Amino acid sequence: MVYPIIKLIFNSFFIDIIYLNVRKWVFLGNFLEVFKDKTFWVCLYNSIKFATFSVPFEVILGFLIALFLYYNDNKLVRFSVILPWALPTAIMALSWRFFLNEDYGIIPKFFGIFNLKDIYLSNNLFAFIWMVLVDIWKTTPFIVILMYSALKGLNKEYLEAMDVEGGNWYHKVFWVIIPLIIPAVAVSIIFRYLYALAVFDLPLVLTGGGPSNSTKTLPMYIYENFFKFLDIGYASSLTLFSTIIVFIIAFLLLQLFSKIFKTKI
Repeated sequence: MVYPIIKLIFNSFFIDIIYLNVRKWVFLGNFLEVFKDKTFWVCLYNSIKFATFSVPFEVILGFLIALFLYYNDNKLVRFSVILPWALPTAIMALSWRFFLNEDYGIIPKFFGIFNLKDIYLSNNLFAFIWMVLVDIWKTTPFIVILMYSALKGLNKEYLEAMDVEGGNWYHKVFWVIIPLIIPAVAVSIIFRYLYALAVFDLPLVLTGGGPSNSTKTLPMYIYENFFKFLDIGYASSLTLFSTIIVFIIAFLLLQLFSKIFKTKI
């Protein structure tokens, strides 16, 4: 664990391009290049935007589905809900890419009935939208599991007391259930946001990062520099810089949740 980190830091101080057989000490030169790299900032923006749009929808849908399962528990429904999460992301993304193919995909054929065109993976905006929608479909079950577990751990006496006081479903959900379970799953939500920042396989298979880098995320850009351009030094500096950014975001999220729930997380 320690050696790869030290090696990564050491490599970041070099221009190290394997196929050109170039290795040159530049100290902080690679980090200065990162600041000037427009593609890096586009990919960082895409990653943050992806996490910011996808995670809130996953949390809201996950809570609603978990609430439904809490009051209407059914093994078949539970299995159906969890199934998307059980599928390997690469295989799932490949299936969605097939569904969204403008020549023979079932989704374009359906929307073609309403004469809707250019709303698929060849459009910059809609490629990103579809990537978010597919991730919501894939990852919401994970949130459902977390929320459902938290609901199962609720003390039912609180809900029974609300019934005695004449409370309706609104009072139960917003005055009892949400305040009790959200602190319990806050850290998991933060980890989900950080995991969404590191999304790699979904955009790689679904869109390839296109069109025009509109869905290219930071891990994809690091991967390209490491394994496609074989620029080990610059890729190492990108990795370190990205790690620092993720730590800052994690710290800010922890502070935000701590203030919201007035407790240390």
